[in-house]
Amino acid sequence: MTVETRKLVLQMSAGTFLWNLLLGAAGWFLAPVLGWGRMSVYLGLLVGWASAEAMLVHMAIITERVLESGNEAYANKTTVIHSIGRRLIYILMLLIILRWIPQVNVMAVVLGTMGLKAGAYLQPILSGRNKHSSQTE
Repeated sequence: MTVETRKLVLQMSAGTFLWNLLLGAAGWFLAPVLGWGRMSVYLGLLVGWASAEAMLVHMAIITERVLESGNEAYANKTTVIHSIGRRLIYILMLLIILRWIPQVNVMAVVLGTMGLKAGAYLQPILSGRNKHSSQTE
């Protein structure tokens, strides 16, 4: 990965981590209310965070690969195939957890993975590029 892409991935990772920390704090209070064990929620958040990070790194690598190709048809086909592959692997992972790993809360896995979206939304703030364009010079 290029230096710029690594920087972007790290900024998004920080946002993903903050999201999961907030969910962990909420889980401390809500897990007993919902009848879930706190440890199962934390394990789920950990798996969700790891899933989000794996997806983020994979997306960055594939994006750089298709940009370097300069071929639009290849780029479209490759990104679609890899996007479908990521989703299938994620769904398979959730099904395995549901079936064979009851110690991990699947809802927490899904919410933890949603940190990928939070990381994307927080990235401009974490990069310092959130200045308003209407500022006077």
